[in-house]
Amino acid sequence: MDFLIDYISEWGLVACTAFLGFALKDFIQNFFTGLQFLWGHDFDVDDVVWIKGVKKAIIVRQNVWKTTFYVYPHQRKFVVPNHLLWKLDIENQLPPTELEEIPED
Repeated sequence: MDFLIDYISEWGLVACTAFLGFALKDFIQNFFTGLQFLWGHDFDVDDVVWIKGVKKAIIVRQNVWKTTFYVYPHQRKFVVPNHLLWKLDIENQLPPTELEEIPED
């Protein structure tokens, strides 16, 4: 019995830490992905984007946990957790002034 008590006291903290790590994995992953998304300026609020190349949308809100799009054809709000943004295949639409500067071959 003493062996069991010693074993639990020695490894209890490690087990609790591992359990909390697995329980909060999505929370932590979403938080750091959101920070990465917000610190970069690949996509900002009011950017017009194409989702999977077929749905035109505008980014209306960004925070550390989620990003909200307004999808034009459907006139609906589309909320995506930040850890899933990389799977959406989002393309940023260039402003017209930048399109005019691209040389044609």
